[in-house]
Amino acid sequence: MSHNTSWWRSWEITVDSNWIMTICMAALLLICVGLLSWDIRNLLFDRADESFSLTSLIIGVAYSFALAYSFPANSLKLAFLLLGTEKVVRGALYYLHASMSMQHFVAAGASIARQIAFTVILVAIIQWFRSVVRWVPPSNTGVADS
Repeated sequence: MSHNTSWWRSWEITVDSNWIMTICMAALLLICVGLLSWDIRNLLFDRADESFSLTSLIIGVAYSFALAYSFPANSLKLAFLLLGTEKVVRGALYYLHASMSMQHFVAAGASIARQIAFTVILVAIIQWFRSVVRWVPPSNTGVADS
């Protein structure tokens, strides 16, 4: 009997990381894809979010800047600094009672900044997956093919 297998059946995937980190990175990848697509949709349909609560603003800024200084990669630092800066600028304009047209203009710019930041984070996650995922020949299990 001839074996007509595809190339993907003749190779195994190994991940050089623990399963908790791999699952967390996969979840982060899905969350970033969702946030990026949501932000693109809002920008295309002119639905820039212009409402803030002080608590969410402070927490968002604190986490963005804390994450910016916790990663060694400059690209991730830039991404989280973009996220934090856009929140600070939009929050300042909102609480200083800037005109609605100015807030809307800044919200569109902030949306573009968020999209750039999410794209940078996605690229970093994909690079992480490329560094830990390996295609290896199948291991010999000791079972003979018949």
